[in-house]
Amino acid sequence: MAERHEEKYFITYQQYAQLKERAMQTMVPDVHGVNGSYMITSLYYDDPTGNSLMEKLDGLAKHTKFRLRTYDCQRDMIRLERKIKQGIMTQKKSAEITLPQLPWVGLPDYDLEQFEGKAFELTAQMLSEGMRPAMTVRYQRDAFLFPGTDLRLTFDRNLEALPGEPQMLFRTDVVGTPILDDNTVIMEIKYGTYIPTFVRKLTDVPTKQLSISKYALCRENTL
Repeated sequence: MAERHEEKYFITYQQYAQLKERAMQTMVPDVHGVNGSYMITSLYYDDPTGNSLMEKLDGLAKHTKFRLRTYDCQRDMIRLERKIKQGIMTQKKSAEITLPQLPWVGLPDYDLEQFEGKAFELTAQMLSEGMRPAMTVRYQRDAFLFPGTDLRLTFDRNLEALPGEPQMLFRTDVVGTPILDDNTVIMEIKYGTYIPTFVRKLTDVPTKQLSISKYALCRENTL
């Protein structure tokens, strides 16, 4: 698994509008969604002691999260992911799963033989660590790419928390609990070995880089 840098910032809606306009002039919108905009819904898993949450809240340098993710609530694109974060460095392993497999992920007695490859590896680790559905997180994302590199610039807004249930991955009719006010947007810069100087200038805002976890924000504000 290749490591990537992942920088996160809280910015205002006005800053978001300005930076998005700059990005549209110099970068390429993600091919997903409309003009690079789409909704992400993630079902996060945790063990019975809430260890994944505690690792983040206790400020541990390294922490691991498991999640299922859909885009625009589509049933034909379900991703199971394990994300390991240490400082601003991240590693992510992901695998596609099918809709019939979905109900079995995170059950204490599910049959691992229905999974293979990366999906088998991830579900086996979840089973061994007693992972269970904990919280569903939803937000709207605008994503931009810099051609020829692995650099991604994203803006996440309208963050909301929903029950930790698999069907929430597809429920567009359910309104969650708002977590951030309308004037707060999360900007993320993701890259491999370096970030081009012009992108650093493009994203320059008078705010500090922060360690932001959408899962932790949603859990803290709904417990």
